[in-house]
Amino acid sequence: MERVKYTEQQVRFILDNYLINEKLCVKETGHTLASIKLMLQNIGATYGFLNFSEGNPMYARVADEYRVANQVFGNPMLKKSFCVRFGIIKG
Repeated sequence: MERVKYTEQQVRFILDNYLINEKLCVKETGHTLASIKLMLQNIGATYGFLNFSEGNPMYARVADEYRVANQVFGNPMLKKSFCVRFGIIKG
């Protein structure tokens, strides 16, 4: 299976828009919905919640910035909360 590379800008766009409009993410990034879901799972793997790959440090760094920018009760969103929010794992 060929690995699909995402730019940092694409990852940011997906994190900002995926929960509101998945189709917009597909249209704007040119990646399929299945590929986008795999990229999100890659973040979950980097965080240690999934064991399907070694993860991607750039994806996790962008996700960490997202977690800080989208605080819960005045604190950065937990890694687990992020993964539940994006459907990477079940709560």
